[in-house]
Amino acid sequence: MTKTYIAAGSIALATIANAQSLFVEDPNEGQGESLPIQYSLTAGLGYDDYFTSSENSEGTTSIYANAALGANYVNAKPQTTWKVGAYLSANKYFEDERSGSGVYYNARLNLDVNHRINDRTRFVSQNYISYGIEPDYSFSFTPDRAPVEHLFYSLDNAIGHRWTSRLATYTGVRVRGVDYHGGNRDDDRLTYGIYNNFRYSLNTTTVLTANLSYNETDASGSAGDATDITGSLGLERRLSSRSYMNAKVGVTRRDVDGGRGSYYNPYVSAALNTNVNSQLSLRTFVRYGVENYGTSQGINTYDTNQALRIGLSANYTVSPKLSLNAGVNYIRYDYSDGRNVVANTAISDADRDLINPYVGFTYRVNDRTSINGSYNYTDSSSSGFSANDFSRNRVQLGVTRIF
Repeated sequence: MTKTYIAAGSIALATIANAQSLFVEDPNEGQGESLPIQYSLTAGLGYDDYFTSSENSEGTTSIYANAALGANYVNAKPQTTWKVGAYLSANKYFEDERSGSGVYYNARLNLDVNHRINDRTRFVSQNYISYGIEPDYSFSFTPDRAPVEHLFYSLDNAIGHRWTSRLATYTGVRVRGVDYHGGNRDDDRLTYGIYNNFRYSLNTTTVLTANLSYNETDASGSAGDATDITGSLGLERRLSSRSYMNAKVGVTRRDVDGGRGSYYNPYVSAALNTNVNSQLSLRTFVRYGVENYGTSQGINTYDTNQALRIGLSANYTVSPKLSLNAGVNYIRYDYSDGRNVVANTAISDADRDLINPYVGFTYRVNDRTSINGSYNYTDSSSSGFSANDFSRNRVQLGVTRIF
């Protein structure tokens, strides 16, 4: 199959953190080569001045110990390529007394499969599962504060078919959900949907897209179940051998059980990956659209959560031994069309803002051992949700061994 037209499903899994994130992946990227399974083991110490859990929801200051194990594997064959990444970490907070242990876990698993049925047709499966208490701001689900462990999953299976030398379709089903473990489960969500993308190649560097998706969301708590239909037009373009971008503009028609009726919300997404030179690489995204997360507030609910997400990530290689990374995430939630479900009366709009700048470094001692450190700052503010306002500083230093 000509990869220029239909390889959108063949997302490269360089590391677990990149797969299925809001940062764009290049659909024109080749399948790559097989890589033997590689493990990484990390041990470190950190300091957190505002750690929250179900036992200390107001936040506590604590030193913590961290241990993490990661694995990546790529099996690239002419007909089938599959890629898997896994990550498991445990943090021991010394000032926390959760069941006498103060230990919290975070885990992620990725499995991507690209099977070429014939020269024109392929099956693509992209699956991401995460569990833990720490959010990942580059993914589409982001709690601005997670006092309990939660399971987030995204399962995406599609068939791509090239109809002509220029026209292809990409049709699939997707299931996404979040499930909180313990505490208040009002924000549990399950979304299942179908979608179809038309892809038309103008030339070897530019592809036009027309996209349509239908999604049903089962909501817990006071929120009503929702139906979202989104249509958009897009452009994917290789700007150079070092740069790739895509963009979409559209609208979402939204219906919420118990709500006032149909809503029409704008949808915009854009992303850019670029290697400025052999030392510096940049990745950025912006997305604005309606979401179903965080809309339950006790006996109050909001029909619409219009979310803006912006992310920027930079990596700079100072020398063969030293590399630096930095970035920032910004999220804004605008809640509107709210109501008290008991009294059936309207409530005021509300909003939340979260910003998360970070910096880090990696120093290679040798080919298999490195020293790494990071600093994260998070600030959350709101109108109508003052209990969720906080500032947080987190510093970590560790050693990683690859084997």
